[in-house]
Amino acid sequence: MTRRFYAVMIPVMLIGSVVCVRSEARPSQGKTVLLDVPSIAERVNEVVVNVRALSEAGENLGSGFIIDKRGLIATNFHLISNAEPHRGSSQRGPEAKTGVKLAGSVTVTLHDGRQFPASIKGYDEATDIALLEIAPAGASLPVADLGDSDSLRVGEWVIAIGNPLGLDHTVTLGILSAKGRTGFGGQFDDFLQTDAAINPGNSGGPLLNAQGKIVGINTLVLERTQGLSFAIPINTLRSIMPQLIERGRVARGFLGVETRDIDADIRGSLKLAPDTKGVLVIRAERATPAARAGLRKDDLITSVDGQPINSYVQFNRIVAAKPPGTKVAIRILRDGREYTLNAEIGEETKK
Repeated sequence: MTRRFYAVMIPVMLIGSVVCVRSEARPSQGKTVLLDVPSIAERVNEVVVNVRALSEAGENLGSGFIIDKRGLIATNFHLISNAEPHRGSSQRGPEAKTGVKLAGSVTVTLHDGRQFPASIKGYDEATDIALLEIAPAGASLPVADLGDSDSLRVGEWVIAIGNPLGLDHTVTLGILSAKGRTGFGGQFDDFLQTDAAINPGNSGGPLLNAQGKIVGINTLVLERTQGLSFAIPINTLRSIMPQLIERGRVARGFLGVETRDIDADIRGSLKLAPDTKGVLVIRAERATPAARAGLRKDDLITSVDGQPINSYVQFNRIVAAKPPGTKVAIRILRDGREYTLNAEIGEETKK
């Protein structure tokens, strides 16, 4: 599949180290945005850390950021697993590994050069997020200011900070190129795309907005490309952080159904209207909540509890967010007729 990207030119003035941008896209909202990169970098660098993980497979180097003054640090799961050593290359794809083991030793280096052994507080392989914990002595640690990734607009300035190739606290600038990117082999892929330079070692570091708030976790860079880097939305971390802190893992709702997005070919074969939305059932596993509810291959799921379904990623997230035992109403289209199936959400078990 070929993806096309288009550059948008906007007036930019450089005043010393401050970027001034005049937004003309919406005349009623046109305003000048001051982007003081040096001030943001100085402030946020204090919460950015270097992460070094040693495992049977070798060494991983990456980044992270402090989210709690007592010593909690957010980073990527792939940095603290015993995957092939890649120096935090952030390269993840459909060949997602199974049966991974955690690193035997993790060391965190703070902005001021102090080093601490870190324990793994919790992790979630499905979203590539991990929480580390250190026990620093002395004054409380500075804490990251988390933003709202849902409120981001494509074209906004973003800043990446991390440890690329061992060059600690490197700062790069770009824009938010797109939101909701999928197709990298993850069940819950929902990446922010940016052209800010992200390189091996940036994994786990923060992506910031123009106010210096963290809106993403730098995670993925495509090989043999330029300007195609991806970050996990910070709201994904927000949604699972309480479970990671309390339980160390994430409990998710489970139906046991595999789905795919619909396209023009599927709409044509099923004789659906061109504007029909939903996800097509590829298979419903036996002895699962989906099978017990009566879901079948080629059913078109159009809503869950009245919420319209637009993509398989959205559907997976809705189901995953439901606590086990929750009863849901699933609206489907089958052989040209609409039905409502009632299902009880199960609990996802780790393969």
